[in-house]
Amino acid sequence: MNNIKKIATITFHNSYNYGSVLQAFALQTYLKKIGYETKIIDFEYGDDYKQYKLFRTYLYLHQPKSFLADLYRLKKNIKRKKSFDEFTKKHLLLTSHHYVNEDDMSELNTQFDAFICGSDQIWNLECTKEIVPAYFLNFVANNKLKIAYAPSIASATFDGNKEELTNLIGRLDSVSVREKSTIDSVKEYTDKEINNVVDPTLLLEVQDYRKIENNNMENVKEYIFFYQLEEDGFKMAKWCEKLSRQKKLSIIYIYKDKIREFKNGEYAYGITPSEFLTLIDNASYVVTNSFHATVFSIIFGKKFCTFPTKNSSSRMRDLLKNIGLEKRIWSEQFRLDEEIDYKKVQLKLIAFSEKSKQYLKEALD
Repeated sequence: MNNIKKIATITFHNSYNYGSVLQAFALQTYLKKIGYETKIIDFEYGDDYKQYKLFRTYLYLHQPKSFLADLYRLKKNIKRKKSFDEFTKKHLLLTSHHYVNEDDMSELNTQFDAFICGSDQIWNLECTKEIVPAYFLNFVANNKLKIAYAPSIASATFDGNKEELTNLIGRLDSVSVREKSTIDSVKEYTDKEINNVVDPTLLLEVQDYRKIENNNMENVKEYIFFYQLEEDGFKMAKWCEKLSRQKKLSIIYIYKDKIREFKNGEYAYGITPSEFLTLIDNASYVVTNSFHATVFSIIFGKKFCTFPTKNSSSRMRDLLKNIGLEKRIWSEQFRLDEEIDYKKVQLKLIAFSEKSKQYLKEALD
């Protein structure tokens, strides 16, 4: 392990998004499991996090109705904030200082031996709106180890200032990305080898997640878990409602608003990440257009249906193709009850995750 004992990671850890928080938890937990002390840098980049503010004042001038929307959703968004803050406090180890300015982060060089940027969409310029140098470890000294672990570009393009990106990526000692389809895009900015690795959530065992589930939740015997991020004109909701009637099952769902199409639905907006895991683990079926809800459906061995979206289609397809589950992407011919050979899936996942663990091991040596 050489002289490396303390590692700092930087990612989207404090957005009120289940996937973001759980992938941050997963990488930290895995690094601890293999013997390192680790903390997540409590960095908040304004453009990404302001969408989670209770009052999105930056919208009000050009979109006055957004103020009414914020008022309408205030009570449930307070609940969401409390749920995520509670999880972060209990399960994530953060730096003692909260950073909003990259210049202040250079002090971390005296506290840590190595730095990892990733995972999540920290390199997705559609998400961050601009290049955020901190997410490329620009504040880290030349003599410190700098590793990119599974940052996502999301779509298959990586447009930006070529000189700046070349310099930022050029300083990294080891580079990997989460989506195989984005390797060529990153290669335009570096001669380094670009590795394809799994999302951090796939570095852990199912037991690691069951340890942090909420076992005090009211036990609903059988239900469909529905989790929707991007809007789709209620296509997904209508399909799920039809499934609910066919299977005679209730729907427990998370969406930004209540869904009128659901005749037998329980609204679960604002639950904690621990409760999110519990609901997937105990569901009879999972219907989602979320990348991480898809990942956890696989981890927990569920029958699931993934609806592709404009922003996550490449991520979904890359993951599911790697493990032979392309048929779980919704189409007109989709068959939900088709058996999934999870023994075969697990073997492919183990092989893929072992390569990723090896990448981390070699990068840290």
